Amino acid sequence: MTQAQSSKKCKTGGYAKDIVTVVRAFLSVLLLILAYSINASAFLSVLILAAAALISGFDIILDAVDKALRKRDYLNNQLLICLCSIACFCVECYIETIVMLAIYQIGRTCLSIAIRKTGRVFYSAVSADDREGSLRLRSILSSPAGAENSVMEKYLPYFELFSKAAFIVGVLFAIAVPLITDMSYVMSIRRGSMLIISAVPISALAALPVYSLAGISRSAEYGVFVKDAKTLENTGCVSAVIYDKADVFTDGAPKLASVSSPILDNDSFLKIAAYTAYSSEQRFAAPIVSAYGGDIIPSYISDFRDIPGCGMVMLLHGKHIILGTRELFDAKGIAIPDSDCKSGYVLYLAVEGQYAGSLTLKEKLNPYAESVISDFSALGKIKSILVTEDGREVSEKLAKSLHVDELHYECGFTEKADIIQKCRDQLAPDQKLMYISADNLEYHTAADIDAKVGSSLDSADILTSNVGIFGLPVAYTSAHTVKHLSIENLIFTAFIKLVLVVLSLTGSATLWFIVMLDFAASLFGVLNVVRLPAADLQPVNADEK
Repeated sequence: MTQAQSSKKCKTGGYAKDIVTVVRAFLSVLLLILAYSINASAFLSVLILAAAALISGFDIILDAVDKALRKRDYLNNQLLICLCSIACFCVECYIETIVMLAIYQIGRTCLSIAIRKTGRVFYSAVSADDREGSLRLRSILSSPAGAENSVMEKYLPYFELFSKAAFIVGVLFAIAVPLITDMSYVMSIRRGSMLIISAVPISALAALPVYSLAGISRSAEYGVFVKDAKTLENTGCVSAVIYDKADVFTDGAPKLASVSSPILDNDSFLKIAAYTAYSSEQRFAAPIVSAYGGDIIPSYISDFRDIPGCGMVMLLHGKHIILGTRELFDAKGIAIPDSDCKSGYVLYLAVEGQYAGSLTLKEKLNPYAESVISDFSALGKIKSILVTEDGREVSEKLAKSLHVDELHYECGFTEKADIIQKCRDQLAPDQKLMYISADNLEYHTAADIDAKVGSSLDSADILTSNVGIFGLPVAYTSAHTVKHLSIENLIFTAFIKLVLVVLSLTGSATLWFIVMLDFAASLFGVLNVVRLPAADLQPVNADEK
């Protein structure tokens, strides 16, 4: 069975279950009407009413027992609802109990449908033409980690504690109040049950996981695939970003544009340069060897030494060859004629200490390189750090054009790792560091977030394309919006709970009204997710970080 078929089957099964649940709820209401419409004995009427309650709520009982036995959660939400329903039914609050159960089931079904429909929008955030991206997003959204929400994890225990405290108060209210006042046990049990149900987080926090999924989906829409909700949250706390130039700000390896030699023909000059670059691991070596295209005999090469970011030196048939930047030539004391000194990405060749010519390379700059840096800076004054394997002159020119805050050139893997660790150590614990690279590393760096360009590795927290880096600031703002919506929903939920408690204690509500208002608040929270796109690329107050 394909993933699409499986997804379709799940949807069909979900809707079928929802239809059955709604039918059960309406059937229980019909039985309630029947019990009060027919001229039957009191015993038969009670049997019909009991059947109505069981038809509507038997699955709630099963869930309550399952959680109590399997998870040892002896005061789970479903169990509290069952206890309150049984208590109210026993004191002959039949109508209120059955209507409450019916509304609970209908409300839960509506909420489930709303979440599923909202989820389908998330799944379609990536174009169907991008099959790989679509499958990747589906995998992220389907994982349990995708729906985690730190606000919910932080405050849900307080809601659970509140519900357990309300249970104790509700029981004491039901038992003790008639002993000290003229209130009947029917009324005290009813109000105590309302108090317990009003405090139970039946579904009021259902919207929080939806917000996390919406933030991940919104990021994917812009080509940024965040692996889980925790990473999205960390993205919103980023204070510094380290950019690796290679394949992030440039499109692949540089290309050889031209060669120039005052003493050699172009073919001979390029052959010497190719032999010199043959054993090098630096970015500019491969295009030089590729441009030569001829056979290279490694035995002709000896005493090779790579100088990261600057060039290389070696012996070719016993002759000393240097290929590198102007900084390397200055360090070696080799003069370059003023007429041959060029700006840009230029390498110079020397044979036996004498200048022999130059090679000009070109590389295509990512058109979104400057925008991602400027957007991050405008959004949250996020520090930009550029690391590159190239020499000082080329690196400084690029850094100036991109307006980066800090530059590190002539960096190999070790130097990059040291820079990442140093930057991480300089940040506060609540500040996060993002490292964007195209390195195929099988391990996680010291950065809080490893964003990979063009790689699909388990060590990557964020995956994007070379072009997709422009969407990283959107992920940043999405993370902030998710947090804001979660906090707003939490405050709204707490307010609704407070209102319900007051209504319960004063007897100004009914069981079914309590449940209906709770579900209405949940649906409002889920639908509130439409506000997420509105905050894209809006500046973030430093105090809100």
